[in-house]
Amino acid sequence: MPNVNIEMLNEQGLKISIPDEAGMQRVFVMLQVDGSCPALMDYLTQANNGSWTSVQRIWLQNDDKLQVSLLVQYNNNIYEKSETRVILNTRFLITQERNTVNIWRSKALETLSNSNEKKCQLHLPADQKLFKYCKPTNSITSRSSSSQVICQGELLFEDDFSEGQLNSSVWMYDIRQRMYYVEEELVAFDDSPRISYLREGHLHIVPMVANEVTEGVYKLGDRCTAVDNRQLECSISKGSFFKIKPPVYSAQLHTRKSFSFKYGKIVVRAKLPKGDWLFPYMMLQPVSTYAETHFTNQLRK
Repeated sequence: MPNVNIEMLNEQGLKISIPDEAGMQRVFVMLQVDGSCPALMDYLTQANNGSWTSVQRIWLQNDDKLQVSLLVQYNNNIYEKSETRVILNTRFLITQERNTVNIWRSKALETLSNSNEKKCQLHLPADQKLFKYCKPTNSITSRSSSSQVICQGELLFEDDFSEGQLNSSVWMYDIRQRMYYVEEELVAFDDSPRISYLREGHLHIVPMVANEVTEGVYKLGDRCTAVDNRQLECSISKGSFFKIKPPVYSAQLHTRKSFSFKYGKIVVRAKLPKGDWLFPYMMLQPVSTYAETHFTNQLRK
């Protein structure tokens, strides 16, 4: 563990820092003066100018005893360092020091808490989150790097549709028709606000029956988002043999280009309709678009 540097900042408080080293990921700092409560803590997620630095607005006097405890995440392992220092003429004299190497994540905060003789409430700035216990999993997402560790129980993706409008950087609409395979329903997908919209934190999908089924043409042009065969998914010529215009228009949204994952638990809150000729579903699809028209490669619910 690097040496802890402590500096008095006159009327600005106290600065605690440790030098940055390759592989350091996060630093958790806890301070306690003369064993009094509440304890102060800081959660650092990045180094600045070559050091991990925490500034605390506390003022110390001669003979004050400062207890400093740090948890350092280094190459996905947790290390602890504790020191007790006494103030003498604005200088810090080390009276006790302890290092613990590679403690378990689930015991990290417990180790810090037990380092004091009595329980003490911790104060953390409102814009920071507490150090998270981490048991690595095999989960992989399209947003994570090969070196990133995903913890068991970690939230990989969430959307509660509370923003008032659909997040277009995550969700995309299918705008196309089915290709008339025997296992496919007769439906076309569109992004019309009459079919799909957000209201009071809920995503609504309301299918519509087409006005004309056998007459006219069906042509989506540049709006079409075909995944397999643009000629079949984007248009139907007038008088096409054995083909009719889609009798129902609905909406289908996906994260095909923005988010995918391997291994995980899915929780969805939804109300689905029940009735004749109604076939609502939620799908898990392979990244390959081959599954779009070959349903044996899908998981439907």
